[in-house]
Amino acid sequence: MHRTLILTLSALSLLLTACSDQSDSEPLVRNSASEPAGSLTEAGKMPEQNIPAEQSLSAHSRALFEWFDTLGVPNLDGRKYLRIYLGTYRSTWDVKEKPHYDYAFLLDSTENQVFTLGMSVAIYSRKRDLWLWEEPYRFEEFDLSTDVIERLQELRALSRQEDYHQLKADRTDDPVALFILARGCYGNGFEQQAKDLISYLAELPDLRTGEPVGLVGIKNILSEDMAASDLATTLHAFSEPEVSRESLRQRFLEIATRYPQSTSAIQARESAAILTRMIKEDEAHDQVTNKPLAQMTPREQVAELIYQLRDQNVEDKNGIRVGPWGGGTYSFNQVLYQGSPATQLVNIGDVALEQLIDAVDDDSFTRYASSHRVVRVGECCQAIIDRIQPTGRIFDVAGNPQRAKAAMKAWYLGN
Repeated sequence: MHRTLILTLSALSLLLTACSDQSDSEPLVRNSASEPAGSLTEAGKMPEQNIPAEQSLSAHSRALFEWFDTLGVPNLDGRKYLRIYLGTYRSTWDVKEKPHYDYAFLLDSTENQVFTLGMSVAIYSRKRDLWLWEEPYRFEEFDLSTDVIERLQELRALSRQEDYHQLKADRTDDPVALFILARGCYGNGFEQQAKDLISYLAELPDLRTGEPVGLVGIKNILSEDMAASDLATTLHAFSEPEVSRESLRQRFLEIATRYPQSTSAIQARESAAILTRMIKEDEAHDQVTNKPLAQMTPREQVAELIYQLRDQNVEDKNGIRVGPWGGGTYSFNQVLYQGSPATQLVNIGDVALEQLIDAVDDDSFTRYASSHRVVRVGECCQAIIDRIQPTGRIFDVAGNPQRAKAAMKAWYLGN
């Protein structure tokens, strides 16, 4: 038995020695900075149980980066990080001029193409706008790791209520920008900074509960912000006549597909459905033999001009100008440009009223838009009616279209 005890102790000693040797050996995870540009590190592909927790991002964080990479964004692995000088500016609360910067990852040094923290691909031309005094752009490679450390120090020092403009050097607290920085850190071997950024995002308060969103909630806040940004860009693109309705429809479908749980996805799906209908109507309209307006009956003229309101675009001096609005009520300036469908309908006068009233609930998009919404054909019809007979009477078309139309016909037509 004594011999057995000695053998047992010897075996334990050998086992402890082996474990000690293994812990002192090189870690299993390689730093991604040593990997070729454009490739992910092997650490990002290893099973979770083989990755020491203190040396690698969590599986959830890596899954967030993998999801981000499916959104049609450039690969940020091995990309240089830039700070771009954009001139100077003077804030309303500070009389001193300050340097204005943008931060981005370099995609193509030949064309100065970058991926910004606003999640867009941009090209910084050497030609400058006058408002920046035609100073040349100045690019400088910036230390990504140091920048992130300083950003987080500033963010944590500021209270939640303080305005992001208090951050130095044009830095932002926008969650999407911080996540892009985290993805850039991960792709350049700065995993600690990537983890710190993810941890900060997880601490952000949920707008509904006020509680931290946690790791699981990060994707939700990112999806909301990204979808809202894409939606605003798509809505504004309506004002560009060269952007086809089919292209706009595809953009809406992409938003709904990429961010299906976001609130913007609801509007995107509804907008795509309207555009689908409009495209079919365009095809049917094109198949009809078009006569010049002069050869049409008055009723045909009004119908054609109401149809053409879908191409009203104030940017082209070819439509009704929409003034400031608030609270969901739209006011129209008294500016109509000669030759536009709206102007011609106003010139036709009372003869057009009945058909205009029938179209006040037409939700077809026009080509006048902001980043918040697109003016509808029905809204244009209401404004035109008020120009023909400027009574200032407001009818609740959205609440009950048929009742509103009946009331409008009684008011304007006496029937």
